[in-house]
Amino acid sequence: MQADAAYARLREAIVDGQYPAGRRLTEVEIAETLGMSRTPVREALRRLAGEGLVRASDRGVIVDLMDDEEARHARTVRAALDVLVAELAARRQKAGQISPAALRAAEQAAADAEASLERGDAEAAYRHDQRLHRQIAELAGNPVALHMLDRLADRLEVARLAAESRAARADGGGTVAGKRTGKKKVSRVRLAAKVPAVIGAGPAGPDVVPADVNGSAVNGVDVNGAGEDGAGGNGVATGHGGTVGGAAGDGGTGRLAVPVLSPDLGEEHRRLLAAIAAGQPAAAWLAAREHAHG
Repeated sequence: MQADAAYARLREAIVDGQYPAGRRLTEVEIAETLGMSRTPVREALRRLAGEGLVRASDRGVIVDLMDDEEARHARTVRAALDVLVAELAARRQKAGQISPAALRAAEQAAADAEASLERGDAEAAYRHDQRLHRQIAELAGNPVALHMLDRLADRLEVARLAAESRAARADGGGTVAGKRTGKKKVSRVRLAAKVPAVIGAGPAGPDVVPADVNGSAVNGVDVNGAGEDGAGGNGVATGHGGTVGGAAGDGGTGRLAVPVLSPDLGEEHRRLLAAIAAGQPAAAWLAAREHAHG
């Protein structure tokens, strides 16, 4: 159906940053770009609005951007879902429902992330880490969880690209329709060591999850760490991807996710995948909790 094709192409353009946060889109413009009539475009925009990627405006729609609180809640939910799908994947492996090829694909994503980190390419490491998480979600065999994770990932990626765009402009670069025009690329992925921070209760009592070096606990727990881009802000860090606290250096707009990768990323991935491959749900649950960094 044309509506499905329009939806897929528009979603990809938004998530890839071709249509950045704040960009106004009209049915006429999109129909001309896609070479379609307005009817399938209208249906595609309705679906995207339902998923939170766009919101209605006086003229057409605007690519939406989560505020601080929504981003924090989204990351908390995503971290919880990642833990759930890791446990479900281990249960399916224990029941003999996962193919060796599917496990190898996940292991390759983890290897690619570690290799990228060793090269100093945090951006590529982040993308491979996200690829691994989605493959684990596929291994879980729960389509509802997979759908929710995909939708959260889309909105958080829009937030990440918006933060990257602001950083590029601050460093003398810029963007046009989501494409960088400045000479300097600013990576919005940070490396951070982790220390324990109690955030809640799991099956056996309080859970211990990572916090970044500034003291900002993941999963949205604010322990008054430093702001990301300047002296101000609470630097609230969140599970699956970084700070959302606005900083003075960003003029109060540096609210969106800055992914945080652990220097121990490779070891975390190995523990998580080993638990899944061994069909150990409890161990997979714990490994996923320990990995809930970004």
